Amino acid sequence: MKIIQLILDGQATDDQITHFKSNVDKCLPCEKGYELEKCIKETMQLRLEKKCVPTSLLDCIKRKIQEL
Repeated sequence: MKIIQLILDGQATDDQITHFKSNVDKCLPCEKGYELEKCIKETMQLRLEKKCVPTSLLDCIKRKIQEL
């Protein structure tokens, strides 16, 4: 699942993509998981409305993340 997320996010290396493509047909849960995650990502990209966020909110979120 980690490799699937990397692939869908465009962060996978060429080796990871090659490994996934060569093994996905042999693993039904991997194939179904990839299709599901891909559909979810595509749906979110189409359905979510992008809006500008106030800088103060962004700064607050960044501070909270850094505190973790």
